[in-house]
Amino acid sequence: MQIWAGLLLVVSVSSCAQPTARGDRILVDISGQPVTVADFDQFVASSVQKDQPFLAGDVMQALLDQFIEEQLLLRAADEVGVTADREKVQNKVAVIQYDDSEASTPARDHRIEAVVERQLRIQSLVEDHLFSNIEVTDEEVENHYETNRAFFHRPETVSFSQILVEARDEAESIQSELRAEPSRFEELAEQHSVGPEAERSGYLGFFARGELPPGIEETVFSMTSGPVSEIIETDFGFHIFRVDERVDASELPLDAVRDKIRVDLLRGKSESELARYIEDLKKKYPVTVYREHLSFAFLEWEDGKTAAATTEESP
Repeated sequence: MQIWAGLLLVVSVSSCAQPTARGDRILVDISGQPVTVADFDQFVASSVQKDQPFLAGDVMQALLDQFIEEQLLLRAADEVGVTADREKVQNKVAVIQYDDSEASTPARDHRIEAVVERQLRIQSLVEDHLFSNIEVTDEEVENHYETNRAFFHRPETVSFSQILVEARDEAESIQSELRAEPSRFEELAEQHSVGPEAERSGYLGFFARGELPPGIEETVFSMTSGPVSEIIETDFGFHIFRVDERVDASELPLDAVRDKIRVDLLRGKSESELARYIEDLKKKYPVTVYREHLSFAFLEWEDGKTAAATTEESP
């Protein structure tokens, strides 16, 4: 299962912060284990694009929350002895693309490797120790289907093509040719249509009711496949339509969506279990945030979820 993979950091090899005097200050204490400003700076550098020199306070708050969650999960991984497979680490590092403006160096490679190793340790923790017993039963799939049948309704759709020209007399001339030789529609669309779909022989694709302008929708949904429409004038010009295919409204059967429902329910259960697990870790490893070392306003979590942030001077 790859639920946690979507939550992992995207390594930005274009920048990794170096420790500074400010960076040596303790930013977070997790049950007696200090984490420095420099650690958080490196986390931020590996999580955002290099061309984002300024991040809003709410973005920094979200990054800090993610950083603390990562630290808690790494603490849990230490406790149960989760390690990262060296071959997997090297393989993932090997596919990371470096920014052309910054050459690879041993120190930089080491920092990137450390980020990848942390990612894989967390992924292993949540997939092997947290998600391994999560399952979705057939009954749960069927109940979800019955409860949400409206979401599995497929509306009536049509696929159609058009020839769009700027003058009515040109549209009338093309329509006369089409009535004599309907098979020339694609040819005439390529020759005369000013719409961007002309290069596709006028083909516009499938549309459901409600997805088209009212005048056009009324026309194409009242047509049968094959014959061309009357000339329809809009702000864009003069249109001639041809319906290529109609698909009646229907309800997707359970068997057609069973696998998707199972995956969606599995993802939902996994996300809920991960959120619950992180809250338990906050209680097990009390978190103290030294707000005076932040460059943005820190919003405390709700009572009971973690230790309150402090304004005491950190070491």
